[in-house]
Amino acid sequence: MKNLKNILAVACISAAIISCEKEEVTPVEDSSTPVATTKNAQAGPGIGGSLAQFTIVEGYLYTIDYKTLNIFSLSNPDMPSLSEKIDMGVGMETVFHQDGYLYIGANDGVHIYDISNPRSPMEVSDYEHVTSCDPVVANGDIAVATLRGGTECGGNLSQLDVIDISNIYSPELVGEVELSNPYGLGFSSSNANIVYVCDGYDGLKAYDISNITDPQLIMTMSDLEALDIISTADNNLIVLTTTGVHQFDATNPTQLVEKSVIQIQ
Repeated sequence: MKNLKNILAVACISAAIISCEKEEVTPVEDSSTPVATTKNAQAGPGIGGSLAQFTIVEGYLYTIDYKTLNIFSLSNPDMPSLSEKIDMGVGMETVFHQDGYLYIGANDGVHIYDISNPRSPMEVSDYEHVTSCDPVVANGDIAVATLRGGTECGGNLSQLDVIDISNIYSPELVGEVELSNPYGLGFSSSNANIVYVCDGYDGLKAYDISNITDPQLIMTMSDLEALDIISTADNNLIVLTTTGVHQFDATNPTQLVEKSVIQIQ
């Protein structure tokens, strides 16, 4: 199982690179609460970035391929077996797991599935938005998603959505911020009120969502053309950019210290 997890972690980064290469990231002219104690939702057996199209939960691998949710049993990790294929419509893009629910980012919104029966996911709710590319992650009672306009997904809106999921059956948009060229995003592992947003050519940004109705920009690293991130429980922040994979010490979530970089171009 450990080898399979390592392969999938590498595949998460590779898949994100391939996905992002489908769309050229081109610069444009400039135009003018207390810290939560919830565990880091990304630290788990299926750890990956927000652009990931697969996740591992309790011995099952869930993958999406635009319109199908595929469920593989990992009871024999050396020989994963396809258990179910579920038609999801069209436009499915990313999948994220938290506390027995799958959050599926799609062109038309966020779809939330209960996987208490791991081979038979049941949709419990959805949050609809304008047609757009849409990765989503969750932490406790809050989910965040980026909408990227001007792509093959459709739509022209680019923004960060903050979604209240305290009532899992009725997710509600509570805050939003205009962005330039957003891709992936993720929560800080040391401060659940901080969300990192990969805003493409506009850099890596951090927002304080202590007031979920009014997110505040508190950090920008404009030298990174950021595409996706993985935030680990030991305060490592892995940032995928157009030119390489950067690893930061994020113990202080707004003063990142670079530890290493792997060039990919």
